[in-house]
Amino acid sequence: MSTRTDYAQLAAKVDYAALEKKLSQLAQHEPPKRRRTAEDLLEPLREKLLALHGKGWSSGQLADELKTAGVPVSPARLRECLSRWIGSGDKAGRQRVRRLHKRATASSKPTVTASQPARVKSGHDDGQPGLKLTEG
Repeated sequence: MSTRTDYAQLAAKVDYAALEKKLSQLAQHEPPKRRRTAEDLLEPLREKLLALHGKGWSSGQLADELKTAGVPVSPARLRECLSRWIGSGDKAGRQRVRRLHKRATASSKPTVTASQPARVKSGHDDGQPGLKLTEG
């Protein structure tokens, strides 16, 4: 188990003036950009990769070339990036159409018309609706 931090003791040791100065210096600069995904790393090469893929280069071939250039990316990850980039061109339009389609189908529920068969009363004349059983 981890030991509990004694904040009262820690507060006595902190040089708040130096810490305040350091935080003021940080506030004057932009935070460092962190690359978190392969897609972020490959973003500057996006157009070139899409063009090569469009000419017939496979994701495996492109991944091998990227590895020799020092960019370790798997063919599966590159394929995922390429498909996301290819599909992102009209993504907003497709989502809008899908949403409109869902609304249209939800509001177009069939209405009951006179031509639909009515419930069949049971074989008894008790006035209770139910299934009509026949022996056969």
